[in-house]
Amino acid sequence: MTDSSEIKWNYSSYTDKMGRTYIISYYNKWDPLKKQSRVAKRVHVGRLNADTGEVSLSKAFLEEHPEYICESVFYENNQLVVRSDEEAQEIKKEAEIDLSWRCDCISFGLTYTLWEMARKQAIISSLKAVFGDDGVEFLRLGIYELCSHGMAMHNYEDWLSMYYLPDAKPLSSQRISRLLASVTQEKIDEYFKLRHERLVESHQQRKQLANNNGTYIPPMIMAIDSTSISTYSQSIENAAFGHAKQDDFLKQINLTLCVDYATGDVCYAYESEGSINDMTVFPDILMRMQNIGLDLSDVLITTDRGYSSVMNVQKQINCKLKFLTGVKLSEDSIKAKINRYKDSLNNPLFMKGALAVYARTGEIEKWSSTVDGITVDHDVYLHLYHDGALGERQTISFMCEVQRLLDIKNNNLKMDNNLWRNYSRFIEQDKQSKVWHLNADAVQKACRYNGYFAIRTNEVSDPFDSLVIYRERNIVETAFKQFKVLNDGERLNATGSSYKGKIFIHLLAQTLRMMLSVSAAAHKAEGKVLPGESLEKAMLQLKKLQATKPAGRGIYITKEIPKKTRDLFELFCVPFPKKQIKN
Repeated sequence: MTDSSEIKWNYSSYTDKMGRTYIISYYNKWDPLKKQSRVAKRVHVGRLNADTGEVSLSKAFLEEHPEYICESVFYENNQLVVRSDEEAQEIKKEAEIDLSWRCDCISFGLTYTLWEMARKQAIISSLKAVFGDDGVEFLRLGIYELCSHGMAMHNYEDWLSMYYLPDAKPLSSQRISRLLASVTQEKIDEYFKLRHERLVESHQQRKQLANNNGTYIPPMIMAIDSTSISTYSQSIENAAFGHAKQDDFLKQINLTLCVDYATGDVCYAYESEGSINDMTVFPDILMRMQNIGLDLSDVLITTDRGYSSVMNVQKQINCKLKFLTGVKLSEDSIKAKINRYKDSLNNPLFMKGALAVYARTGEIEKWSSTVDGITVDHDVYLHLYHDGALGERQTISFMCEVQRLLDIKNNNLKMDNNLWRNYSRFIEQDKQSKVWHLNADAVQKACRYNGYFAIRTNEVSDPFDSLVIYRERNIVETAFKQFKVLNDGERLNATGSSYKGKIFIHLLAQTLRMMLSVSAAAHKAEGKVLPGESLEKAMLQLKKLQATKPAGRGIYITKEIPKKTRDLFELFCVPFPKKQIKN
C-alpha cells in the first residue's frame, strides 16, 4: 500500500473498549523542527478477526486499493498477506481446533527431534502398518517415557499439555490401558520383521553401491545385548528372581535387544524369564529370529562374553551365521594360548598405537557342522589381545576391594556379605596372631590375566578390525545402562494383561535414545560433538526450545532457534523446524 515508492507504510493494531481489534496503516515523516520522526498519515484498514487473523477491509480502503477486492487478506507479522481460498479455509479450520487443554507455551525442541528421527527412519510407517492409527499413539507414549524419565503413564495427559507432539490428543488412563493390552507377541514380531527388512534392504543398497565403486563393506552388523527389568507384578508369567544388580528383592524379566550398528534401530527384541542368563537364552533368540523369517544371511552378529560358550559358537556355525563374540577366559584353552603368545602380546611390534592394544591371531580354529550327513569344515579366527592400561585398572579395582575386606576383618567392622562372598578366598587369617592378611598365591592367580581378552569370529580375519567392531558395540551397551539409570532402574509397573504393551513402549523409547547416541557418534570424526560429551545435556538443551500459540490460532510459532540448538539439529540429522507448526 503506497502512494509513492518513497513512502514506507507500516501496520499496527489496536483494541477498543468493546474488545474489537482494528488494523491501521501509517507512515512516518521526519520533522526537521522537532528533530524527530512523526506520523504523517494514518489510514483505517479494517477489522481483525482475532481467531483467524483475517481482516475485513473497510470500504474506504478498498476504494483506494481495488487490488484487494475479492481477496482473502490476513494480518501476519505486522503485514497484510493475501491467501488463496484453500489457504484461507485451512487457516479457518485451524482456528476451530480445540487446544484449550494445551499450554500456550510448550517445550518443542526435543520432542520434535525424536518425532522427526522416527519419521525419517520409517518407524511411524512400520507402526501404522502393524497397529493402524494406534501405532502412532505407541510412538507418542514411547517419546513420553524417554522424555519424562519413566514417569507413570497416568501422567501422560499433564505432560502432553506442556510438550509438542503433532496431532496429539490427551489419553485417559483407561484408553492407555486398552492400548497396552492390545499388544501381542505376534504384533511385536511383525513390527520387528518390518524393521529388520528395512535395515537389510538399506544395507544391500549400500553394499551394491560399494561394489560398483570397487570397495568392500562388511555385512550388516547387529549387536545383541540384554538388560533386566524389575517388577512388582505377581501376574507376569516370565517374572522370576534372577541375578539382579539392584532390587534383588524383586522379581525380574530379561529383555534382549538386537541393534543395528549403523542406525541404532532395534531390529529385534526378545523377552525371557528373569532367572535365565544370557548364555542360555541365546540359542532361543536365534531360533525365534529365524522362525519369524528374519534374513540373517548377511548379518554379522556381535555379542559380549556373557553369551560366550562353545555350544553357542557351534549353534551359529550350524545355522550358517556370521558372528563376532567376546570369549570368556574361563576356557582353559584360551589361557593356554595367551601363555603361549604372551611375548607377542607385550611386544610393540604387535601393537596398534591408535587402539593402544597389543593383538595377534592366536590360531585359526577348525570347527565343523553336519547337514544331511555331510560334514563341512569351517575356519574360526581366535584373536588375542592385551590392554596394559585396562589391566592396571582391573588390578587396582580388585586390590581396593580386597583391602577393604581386610580392613573390615582386622577392625571388627560390620561385614558386607557381598564383599565377603566375592573376595574372601583372597585373604586368610594367621592362626596364632589372628590377623588377616593377603593370600599371595590366590591374589597373583586372580590378577595374572588382567588386561587380556579374546574374540572369536568366522568373518573378520584381522584382529584389529575385529576389535574396532567389538568396541563399537559399546555404544549399545552404554545406551542400555544410561537409559536404565534415567528411568528409575527400569521397574515395570504393569499387569499380566498389559505388560507386553509396556515393554513395547519401553523398546520404542530405547530405540529413539540409541538412535540419538549412534547419530552423535557417527559425526564425532567431523568435529561435531555433544555438549559436554553428554547426551543428557544435549537433550536438556533441546528441551529449552519453545513454541508459543497465538491467540485464537490452531498453530504454534517457534521461538528464535539459538546456534547451539541448530548445531544439535544438524548433529542428529534433523531438518530445521518451520516457523509455524501445526498441532
